[in-house]
Amino acid sequence: MKIDLHVHSSERSACSIASEKDHIQAAIRFGLDGLVFTDHDKIMPQKHLIELNKKYNPFKIYSGVEITIKEKGEDLLVIGLNNRLLEEKDWSYEELYRYVKEHNGFIILAHPYRYKDYVNIDIEKYIPDAIEIHSTNICRNDEERIKKLAERLNTRVVNNSDGHNSKHVGIYYNVLDHTPKDDCDLVKLLKEGKYHCEGCESRIKLHNEIVEKKEEIIKKCIQDGKDGKYYHKITGNWEGEFDRVVMGKTNMI
Repeated sequence: MKIDLHVHSSERSACSIASEKDHIQAAIRFGLDGLVFTDHDKIMPQKHLIELNKKYNPFKIYSGVEITIKEKGEDLLVIGLNNRLLEEKDWSYEELYRYVKEHNGFIILAHPYRYKDYVNIDIEKYIPDAIEIHSTNICRNDEERIKKLAERLNTRVVNNSDGHNSKHVGIYYNVLDHTPKDDCDLVKLLKEGKYHCEGCESRIKLHNEIVEKKEEIIKKCIQDGKDGKYYHKITGNWEGEFDRVVMGKTNMI
């Protein structure tokens, strides 16, 4: 089974320009078999999740959410839990970690080192089940650093799209040994490491060609003393792209 564990829908994530329908149809077109919608601090209601699974069967949708540890500026993906408490509470990392473990979920450190050269939560003591190593929000500069971090912590890595646009869904994905029948089965497969990470090279190449053109504009803006808000104003593109170039990184994946 090919699955993308990190996708944002416009129904629950203001930063997304793609609806659930857009993402699911694109995922099917790109050859995926399943998705996890991990919207920002918002969970898809269980009833709606069941309805989507019936509508798009045999394509599968599982429970997920992206939780921001606000005072630390780090994001965690929680997979396999559909509890409203996850979106209602202002979590510390320790509290979130303990809750996920107690309720048999799967916790992933999302896009580490995106805007800084360190991880601002205690992952040495509370080791996540996996660390995201590839996505559209992880630049290739950081791949080796993330790989070494996962090896040092003896934890797994995952590939995802972090898709906010349906053209990105499944650009990176994970191949599971079989199709999980439900959330619990998905978590079991992930915890047992019965998957491997993949990416679509032709789509990655095309993505990077587009990024290269964007970064020419960003570098010209920097040269002219302009900021990220100006870049967003003239292009409509996300300011985060600008910020990473200022850091000396690329947005190429």
